[in-house]
Amino acid sequence: MARKPITRAVQHAARSLPTASLKEWKRHKPAPWMAKRALDALLRAVPEQWRQPIALSGLGKLDLHNPDPAPLWLQSWDAMQAIAEFDQRFGRASSWNLTDGEICALAKRIVQEAQELDAAMVAEGADVPQRIDSVRMLLRMLGVQESRPLQGEPDIKRSHDPKWWRMLLRKHVARVVEGGAVRLGVVNRKQGGYASDLAVRRRQNQIERNHEALKRSLFKNEAGQIWTLAELSALSPSNPIIRGGELMTRIRGAEEYADARNHVGLFFTQTAPSRFHPMTVGAGGRPRPNPRYDGVSTPRDAQMWLRTRWARFRAHLKSKGIHIYGIRVAEPHHDATPHWHMLIWAETEAEAQYVELAMKVWWLAEDGDEPGAFKNRVNCKRMTSGGAAGYVAKYIAKSVGHAALADHLDVVQGQLWDVEQNDMPGHRRVDAWAATWGIRQFQAIGMPSVCVWRELRRVGKDQINTLHRAGDLTTHRAWVACHREGNIQANWRVYMEAMGGHCRPRGQWHLRMAHRPLRDGECNQYGEALTVGRVVGLQTARGQWLISRRLAWTPVAAETETFNPELCTDSDSGCSLAIGEARAAMPRAWTGFNNCRGRLTGELRRALLGRGTHEAEDCLPGFPGRSSDEWRSIGPSPIPFY
Repeated sequence: MARKPITRAVQHAARSLPTASLKEWKRHKPAPWMAKRALDALLRAVPEQWRQPIALSGLGKLDLHNPDPAPLWLQSWDAMQAIAEFDQRFGRASSWNLTDGEICALAKRIVQEAQELDAAMVAEGADVPQRIDSVRMLLRMLGVQESRPLQGEPDIKRSHDPKWWRMLLRKHVARVVEGGAVRLGVVNRKQGGYASDLAVRRRQNQIERNHEALKRSLFKNEAGQIWTLAELSALSPSNPIIRGGELMTRIRGAEEYADARNHVGLFFTQTAPSRFHPMTVGAGGRPRPNPRYDGVSTPRDAQMWLRTRWARFRAHLKSKGIHIYGIRVAEPHHDATPHWHMLIWAETEAEAQYVELAMKVWWLAEDGDEPGAFKNRVNCKRMTSGGAAGYVAKYIAKSVGHAALADHLDVVQGQLWDVEQNDMPGHRRVDAWAATWGIRQFQAIGMPSVCVWRELRRVGKDQINTLHRAGDLTTHRAWVACHREGNIQANWRVYMEAMGGHCRPRGQWHLRMAHRPLRDGECNQYGEALTVGRVVGLQTARGQWLISRRLAWTPVAAETETFNPELCTDSDSGCSLAIGEARAAMPRAWTGFNNCRGRLTGELRRALLGRGTHEAEDCLPGFPGRSSDEWRSIGPSPIPFY
């Protein structure tokens, strides 16, 4: 381990007393300098934000002012044992407080160990289960838990990949160190809510590394344009402004859909039992340790508790034939414990009352008799018509950093406080909290797929018009609802109606994603057989395909001293690749037929193998017999997977 010289003094405290002989006792008898060395090693290894709470707790201090003190060697021994127990209780953060460079170096060393161990196992004639056990042994020695059970040859190949180990180690390091900070009480409204300063800095460094990697990654499309992945990412929902706007569009549309049908809106706030909350707020708004905290639970444990309640609650409603739809937002308390805000609609007033009652029953089924549980565990408000978006707007803005909310304010036990502390914006703390603990912030309930909504925007108008002329008015309506026409905004309500409404089974929506057929034996980099091909468009309920406008992208040379994308423009005579703002695409072919279309007709394949699962007539009605003028109006071939 990279921290072995530092943690050796801490781990020395866990050894047993030297009682083999009197000489051995005098030589290794516990002394104050040993306790001081162990405490200094711990303080050097743990995050800086931990040092003040450790000093205030009196960890490792000797009682020298007592008129009847215990023997000095006994006090020193007790102090060293307390230091070792502290390190063990907080996940050995003194060993796992690693930088990203140390994590990468450790991953390389582990890969070397895994390869050598696997080679030895193969030389001894070990089978696959035995080789998998050797990988599990490495994980147990490190104290790292795999994301899923290991099985088969692909997982052995993963253990030989540094990327896989970096992923596991980064997650483990972040959660072990942040879990210790939460249990220690470092995360609170006074010192920095939602996430510790170290977690926020770690997340910021990760975002900066990713952004630099995206800026260095250049891709060229078939139109001759070159973009960096950073520019493409800014156009996607990963952009906070786009993400927040899309969420608000969906909420507004769902509200309009519900109001048109007189559905009853409910706004829930659900929290976890007090044993998940390490901190509370005392007199004067000062944070203090929660006496009911169990001392071991993390925000991830609280999220899993909420998910279990929610799964059982939904199963109960399904057995009663009650349908609800809406959106759920996960947010942290000031001490990082998650709680949920849920905006849902029921079809009738009677069902709404039953939903409210059932929610309280399931959330109070565990620890429901503790003080304040009945009042605070579940809070329900009835929504007035036209006010649903206002209920969740501030939560979305706080979570994604939307410009609509200038100040990040929160309420802790009835008191307003500003989360932006230590020069770190509030939404950055929320993002670091969600990334560290793997918590999904937003989840739609009972509504059509947003992936289909986004994919419809890539479908050309020519295909939609062809379906419209063939009588498929529903697909045309959904396509129009997804697009913006002048001052007319995209309409999620119309999209929901066209897709079939709400709370339909997965296979009964009007549109679903269409995937490229897989070739026999197609595998990923670890040798696992792929189960689904790449998305190529959408499929209607009638079985017709809509091929989306997806360009073929290929990576180009990375940025070097001889190839600078910022200098590579149309005005630069030394470069023929368009990048930056000057990205005029290559002109359209002057003929209505090109080599690509000739190659993609599929005539030779059909002559040899017969008709395939998805033919041209499945994509557009009346596909055969089109003239060159019709092909020019249609554009690219709708069957790029042949």
